[in-house]
Amino acid sequence: MSPTLWWTCLTVPAGLVSVWLGIRTVRSLIRTTRASVVASAPLRERQILPLPGAGSYDLYVEGKRLSRDFGGLDFALSDRSGATIPVRRLLLRTRVSSLSRVRIALRSFDVDTAGDVALTTSGIRPAQDPENRIVVARPFRAALVAHVLALVGLSIAAIGSLVGTILLGVFAGGSAPAP
Repeated sequence: MSPTLWWTCLTVPAGLVSVWLGIRTVRSLIRTTRASVVASAPLRERQILPLPGAGSYDLYVEGKRLSRDFGGLDFALSDRSGATIPVRRLLLRTRVSSLSRVRIALRSFDVDTAGDVALTTSGIRPAQDPENRIVVARPFRAALVAHVLALVGLSIAAIGSLVGTILLGVFAGGSAPAP
């Protein structure tokens, strides 16, 4: 077997496997994002949100792309007894986007027990889009970073194998012995 054929037999499958793993990684990221959501409700001044357990949560706003409805919103949370739950601003906001909608993490908070929490939202614009939502989700930043790093690595592998295959074809075609 010639070295060119041997390398081609290595680069083509490597590229195909990289693309296949990249597709699986994107699907895994979508599943992880969807599975993190624990509550979703229309954007209102006051509402009750059920939380399935103790731990950390992120508070998102969701609406149409390029919407200005979320500027100036402020949030306050309280538990069943009326005790205030501290809400922290996020320095690094997670953003989940589709073609028409975007979900942006604005705050995070911790709860000690499962149950309902009361969310009070101030600063809602009177003419805001009725499809705007509040979404509560488990943090998934670590999983997001891992997925992005995997996608970068797999992209490099796929592009590298494609370039390698093309270069092998070019150099093998130019260095073929004359009949």
